[in-house]
Amino acid sequence: MSPFVQRGWRRRSCRFHAAIAAAVLIVSVTSTMPTSARPERIVSMNLCSDQLVMLLADRERILSVSYLAADPQSSALAGDVAGITLNHGLAEEVLPMEPDLILAGAFTTRPTVFLLRKLGYAVVELPVAEDLDGVRANIRIVAGAIGEPERGEATIAAFDSKLRRRAPGSGPRPLAVLYWANGYTSGTATLANAAVEAAGFRTLGRELGLTGTGQLPLETLIAADPDILIMGRKREGAALANETFRHPALRRAFAARSSVKMPDYLWVCGTPFVAEAIMRLSEVREGVQGARHGQTEDR
Repeated sequence: MSPFVQRGWRRRSCRFHAAIAAAVLIVSVTSTMPTSARPERIVSMNLCSDQLVMLLADRERILSVSYLAADPQSSALAGDVAGITLNHGLAEEVLPMEPDLILAGAFTTRPTVFLLRKLGYAVVELPVAEDLDGVRANIRIVAGAIGEPERGEATIAAFDSKLRRRAPGSGPRPLAVLYWANGYTSGTATLANAAVEAAGFRTLGRELGLTGTGQLPLETLIAADPDILIMGRKREGAALANETFRHPALRRAFAARSSVKMPDYLWVCGTPFVAEAIMRLSEVREGVQGARHGQTEDR
């Protein structure tokens, strides 16, 4: 072996052993971290778990939440994050905090979740809530993980009480269409669709047999003749994505019909705030039904 190759091999060998030593040190530190049945150093790396832990845990127990928790367009609790450290789901942000519980989403920050679990940290992942039962389940998951089951059940009871106050009657159910940027709509197995149905509407997504989200041709939307258009907010700086909202055919079709914009923060996550979206839509449904009744009498 030439001296040049030998020197290169030694350098690589040193770097390799240094990396192994660092990993062993991290694992040894992690393995000696105190465990507690009631976590006192909680980090959340997901918008949905951010809001649930802020609802269910005392503030002094929350070390950090994701940066999205401070976005008023995405988070219903954006005004309450002052004083809490924000993170971007990076391991180098989380490790120095030495949390005893980490909350994450099922599809976000995957490399960080993998590493933290390999290092022995307690990580709880929230599934995506696809319906109102999913909201209740996620409340229970977070409440159980942080040692606050009674707060969790009280939150669910308040959620259900709010829903009962606006439960739709047995009358006709107007047809609603959900319409997002880029011409997307929501069908079954989505929280938005479940909320609209809970407010007393039928949904075009379900009638078209759509599961999840998918693009809805404008011609199909107009031909379905829905009673109400439920739109998401326009994305700032996304001019092309917002073009569908400005289409002349869409404007003409709904010039004399109801349309409503629902803020994302009410139902982008499976939190109790979805009850507010349902209540708002219930009030809109009553107006739609009244308008239809008046049109029938005029004929």
